[in-house]
Amino acid sequence: MSADNDSPFALIAKFQKSIPVDIEGLARALGITVSYVELGQHVSGALMRDARKGGPSGFAILVNFSNAPNRQRFTLAHEIAHFVLHRDLIDTALSDDTMYRSFLSSEYETQANRLAADILMPIMVVKGLLQRGFGSQEMAARFRVSEHEMKIRVDGLRRPA
Repeated sequence: MSADNDSPFALIAKFQKSIPVDIEGLARALGITVSYVELGQHVSGALMRDARKGGPSGFAILVNFSNAPNRQRFTLAHEIAHFVLHRDLIDTALSDDTMYRSFLSSEYETQANRLAADILMPIMVVKGLLQRGFGSQEMAARFRVSEHEMKIRVDGLRRPA
């Protein structure tokens, strides 16, 4: 992580100050190496311990280069979320299929998906844009996420707590 020993959540908050979030920069700041490689049709990304190819953290993320750019961004955010939340559970590698499922329980996958959405679509920024009349399509383009992801985010904000 950065030289001033920020917590992962403090680093995430720093990167959320500009939209779209520089998700690759966040990975670098967390000490993670990111590579875009062919992972096949059914694998979107993987987080792995790699003392040789991993960054200062000892971890590397692989992202399927054949996926659409917005999909790659969400995959990278999802794998960063696993790093932040679950890295102590990973022996060598964690691979997520196209539905963001891995050997971890669905609870952990749900946690990673939620944090990925929080990273890419900061709640206060989304709320502010909604109040100013921005629609899902316009916000999706601004945040560089899919319209589907943005609609899920907006729907989640409209549901009572």
